[in-house]
Amino acid sequence: MHDLSTRALQIRRQKSATSAALLTAVLFAAQFAWTDAIGAPKTTEESAVAVMAPKFQTKVAHDIAIEIVKPGNEGLELSARLSESGGLIERDISWTLRDAQGGIVYDKNTDLAQVGLPPGDYSIEARYGSATFSQNLTLLEANRLMVSFVLEVGGIRVLPRVQGLGLTSAQTQSLVYALSGADKGKLITISKVPGEILRVKSGDYRIESRFAAGNAIAVVDVRVSPGLMSAVEIDHAAGLARLSYVGAPDAQVSWLVTDDQGDVLPAIDGLSASVVLKPGAYTAKARIGSEFLSASFDIAAGQERDILLGN
Repeated sequence: MHDLSTRALQIRRQKSATSAALLTAVLFAAQFAWTDAIGAPKTTEESAVAVMAPKFQTKVAHDIAIEIVKPGNEGLELSARLSESGGLIERDISWTLRDAQGGIVYDKNTDLAQVGLPPGDYSIEARYGSATFSQNLTLLEANRLMVSFVLEVGGIRVLPRVQGLGLTSAQTQSLVYALSGADKGKLITISKVPGEILRVKSGDYRIESRFAAGNAIAVVDVRVSPGLMSAVEIDHAAGLARLSYVGAPDAQVSWLVTDDQGDVLPAIDGLSASVVLKPGAYTAKARIGSEFLSASFDIAAGQERDILLGN
C-alpha cells in the first residue's frame, strides 16, 4: 500500500496467556506540538497498575502505548505516520537509537523498529526521505513502549518537460529549497529522475528545474501538506539540440556550445549529446583531439534541431 494513503492508526499489543501483566496496556494519545518543552502525556484511559508515564523531550507529535512486561523484557516498538489522520508508513525509515552515553544500540532501515532494551535514557533519530527528527525518552522498568510518531511529511512529484516536446532524452535536475521552517534557505534534496516522489516536511518550497546539459532554467514555488502529494509539472520555454559526431565511432569528442553573447556552456563529452537551450542563436563546436569542427544554428521554444558534425 502506498505510504501516502490514509487509513486508521493501528497499534499492536502482544498477547500472552502466561502472565496477566502482559495483558495490561496503558494507551496514551499524546498529541504534542512541535516544542522542546518537557511534559507528561495526557491519558485517555487509566491503568489498573500504577505506572509512571515515559518522559519525553518532545520534538514531534506522537501516540504512545505502554505494555506492562516482566523485568528483563523491556523494549521499544517504533513506527511513524505522515500525518495525524494517516496510516502507518509501510516504507523503510532509517532508525538510529543511542543510549545515555551516546553509543548506538540500534541502527536499521525498517518501517517498524522493534528492539529489546534495558531501562534507561535513550535518544531516537530517524530519517524518512529528506525529513529527519529526533526524540529523547526514558524507558522504565517493566515497560515496553510502542510509539507512533507523526512526522508531518508530504510528497513532491516533479515532472520537468520541454514546451511542446514533453519529456526528452536530456537528463534533468530538480533542486528543492526550503522557503519556511528551520531549514529555510537550504537546499533540501535533488532529484535526477522525472516523476520521482520526493518526501519532505510539510511547508513551502522552491523548485529549480534545469537540465544537466543546456541553459534552460525554470523556477516554481509549491506548498506541501502532510500526508499529501503535490504534483508539479514544469514546461521549459526552450528547444532541444541533438549534437552528433558522424566520424570514427571510437573518437574522443568534447562538445562546447556558445550563445550569441559569448557565454560558453560546460563541456560535454561523448559522440552525441542532447542539450536544452533557451531560444536564441548558438554555435556548437566538437573537439576531436586537436581538431575543431563547428556549426552555427538558431533554436526556438518547442523546436528540435539535429546538429551533425563530421569529417
